[in-house]
Amino acid sequence: MFLFRKIGQWIGMLTGIFVEKTDDRFSVERRLAYDRQQRAEQLKTQRNVAVDVGAYAVELAQELGEAVVEVEDLRSQAKEHVARANAAKARGDAKAEEEELARASRLADELAEAESHLAQLQSEKEGALKDKEEAYAIIEDGIESLRAQAREDARLGRRAGMAELRERSLEMREKLAQMIPEDRDNTREQIDQKLDKREARLEARRELTDRVLSRERDQRIRQSQQVTAKGRANLNELFAEVGYTPTATDAGATGTAAAGQQRSASEDLPRGGSVGPGA
Repeated sequence: MFLFRKIGQWIGMLTGIFVEKTDDRFSVERRLAYDRQQRAEQLKTQRNVAVDVGAYAVELAQELGEAVVEVEDLRSQAKEHVARANAAKARGDAKAEEEELARASRLADELAEAESHLAQLQSEKEGALKDKEEAYAIIEDGIESLRAQAREDARLGRRAGMAELRERSLEMREKLAQMIPEDRDNTREQIDQKLDKREARLEARRELTDRVLSRERDQRIRQSQQVTAKGRANLNELFAEVGYTPTATDAGATGTAAAGQQRSASEDLPRGGSVGPGA
């Protein structure tokens, strides 16, 4: 049971991710436009009803006019019969008076019914006009609400577009900041270590090469200084003509002179020992 519930949660999570990924600006605008279209269709139906209510009010107005004419006509006829009854009374014609009064009475009853019908039509007309005004007010409010909804939907569409752009910008920033897992490696560290080892090997080779070259140079110099007696005599003549004394010769001569002075001093001393103050 727990496994089924977890599977259901995973499926819901995946479905939520799919819906979130497909909820871009185009889909938002399309869904909102479809909703506005449905509301517009409902508004058209309400408008048709309002038109029918207005048409009913117009019909009642026409019937009310006819009822008014009918009431006025009945009143006029009843009034005429009453006048005739009065004239018959003046003549002393009781039978004619009675007949005219009977006609006037019938017309009076019919007039009462016509007046009641007229009052009913008047009330119905006023109610229809109120319904018409209310229906058109509802239509106007619906149109204004639909316009406001369209403006709000446009803002929602722009927000969806901004969210999409922000998501792209964030992805680029993550790549620039090397926050993607694929970019997290030690390539530069490995290169740096390899370069350190390579530079150390090069330095060791250079030191070894310098020692070899120095030893070979010293050996060549020593070999070049090993000349024959005749060559040495010629070289000394050249030294004398130029007035040049090699540094090694000066150092050797200085050392030889010092050694001679030490030997002379030792020869001047008595053979038996050192000279004391009493001698």
